[in-house]
Amino acid sequence: MKITKRQLRQIIKEEKQKLLNEGLADSVDQIIADGRDFFLRVIELSQESEDDPNAQRQLEQIVAALAPEVEKKSFGYVKFQVTL
Repeated sequence: MKITKRQLRQIIKEEKQKLLNEGLADSVDQIIADGRDFFLRVIELSQESEDDPNAQRQLEQIVAALAPEVEKKSFGYVKFQVTL
């Protein structure tokens, strides 16, 4: 069976797209897992901050470091805010 250059290019293009889609799915799953872990920790710190000044300081540091950066990098489309 002979394959033309055109067919070979098409096959390569399709396989490349499959690999990219699989990699993207893995990447999205990892982002979701990391985000879930991060927000769970923020929630824990928020709950602990009622009685623990150290937890309060950690939460304030996270908000101070991330809130302006998130808003700036997303051009205002995404905001990170924790009510203290």
